[in-house]
Amino acid sequence: MKKTLGIILIFLSILGLVYAQEDVLKNIEKKLSTAKDISMKMTITTYSYSSKGESLPTKMSMELKTIKDPEILRVDFKEPAILAGQIFLLDGEKKITRMYSPSTKEIIESPYTMTQTSTTGATSIPMVGESGKDFSITIEEVSEKNQKLYKIKGIPQKAELKAQYSSLELYVTKDYMPVRLKMYDVQNRLYMEIVWDEIKINSNLSPNQLRTLPPGKIIRQKTPSTTIPLPFVAPTK
Repeated sequence: MKKTLGIILIFLSILGLVYAQEDVLKNIEKKLSTAKDISMKMTITTYSYSSKGESLPTKMSMELKTIKDPEILRVDFKEPAILAGQIFLLDGEKKITRMYSPSTKEIIESPYTMTQTSTTGATSIPMVGESGKDFSITIEEVSEKNQKLYKIKGIPQKAELKAQYSSLELYVTKDYMPVRLKMYDVQNRLYMEIVWDEIKINSNLSPNQLRTLPPGKIIRQKTPSTTIPLPFVAPTK
């Protein structure tokens, strides 16, 4: 009887953990997907490795603002120096993209496709939403700098994902705001780290504010831009 009761308690504990995992992921998805607008600072650090195994980090930081309706995404690059001052604008309502370059004082304007829109979504985070089906996920509570966080670890299940990385770690606040994402390559080395800061939701961002760029000569291209400088979802080899 005691053995049976113990098995039942273990089963209920596991079942409770599964439901807790689903609740955390669903709450993150709901928090981001229902937002009318989002602004944030984002830092992306990618790591390459020398023959001696030393990590060689490359950092890129930006300020990102997005509105759900009309669909507008604006990215102001801060670093590295070669990108500082550049502005990328994706305007879903007008179906165009614009890239402002401070060095040339030019605005490159081109059409865009729906595929580009989906791949640059500001709220697209691995393991959250439909992408969660591609991972084996565990969730635990951790403490960092006197702050309680959820640590969500995902092990890729699809062959194409396994060929890119061994695991992902997403850190989220108790009120379901993303803090940091770590991606590890197939050799279990840190490949990319994304840090989110100063996230604001529903701050009544203005479409005109996001669309306003510094003065510059407009150069129109007939074909969609093939380069979207936002590598903040999945690493590539």
